[in-house]
Amino acid sequence: MPTWLILAEETVIAEGSASRRQVKVVRTLKGNKTREEALVELHKEAKNYTSDSLKRPSTVVGRDSDGSFWVLPKNDSGHASCNLRLIEQIRR
Repeated sequence: MPTWLILAEETVIAEGSASRRQVKVVRTLKGNKTREEALVELHKEAKNYTSDSLKRPSTVVGRDSDGSFWVLPKNDSGHASCNLRLIEQIRR
């Protein structure tokens, strides 16, 4: 029975060219979910997710070819991006 994690990887470009990257677990999906069922949950989370650095500007959400989602500022109105992805947790 896999445990799936929805991660948010946020990158913020500060003054100049320096950037800060932060990764956090947004949600843990436990239970007997297949990868396809977990991807449905990722899609729901992506539609409603607002990262800390993207609270003010309006955003657009898009799906990448690998199944992850990008939350980006709309109309070039910010210097941050957030990638939401699904990973399977491996226990040791």
